[in-house]
Amino acid sequence: MTEKNDEDIISSLTGTALRVFVYALKKAKDVGVRETQRDLGFKSASHSQYHLQRLEQLGLLEKNTNNRYNLKEEYENLRSLKIGILTEIYVFKGWMIPSLGLFSGFLVSSLIITILFYSLLTPLAAIIFASVALFLSSIYSGYRAISIIKTFKQSEE
Repeated sequence: MTEKNDEDIISSLTGTALRVFVYALKKAKDVGVRETQRDLGFKSASHSQYHLQRLEQLGLLEKNTNNRYNLKEEYENLRSLKIGILTEIYVFKGWMIPSLGLFSGFLVSSLIITILFYSLLTPLAAIIFASVALFLSSIYSGYRAISIIKTFKQSEE
């Protein structure tokens, strides 16, 4: 039996456990049971305690002497988080940004800039800019498709 690596453990989190992990990640400091209950809207402290202890057992959190939970040192500077096969989230200064959100933002801003180029400059400038934007987006789409296929094949093995 092989031991799961950190990326597999994080990507296997779902539902409430994932919410509690993301909450601890956003806080970037120690979190307590009551504080987690209040901020995440749990009905009882035992519910938040259960999930904090579960994350501790998985090796994602560690309990300090004040009965509060810290992210383990290797997760304090986590920059991206893979959830399932299709979703990857980037962590930037406490903000959780889905990679597909960044991609759609790039496409929308490219469309706006293309329209501005067409109306303010020349149609040729708009065509050139749109071609470059489409080329870059197809490279990114291809990269994501290849990484998803690799992940899917690895999960089948």
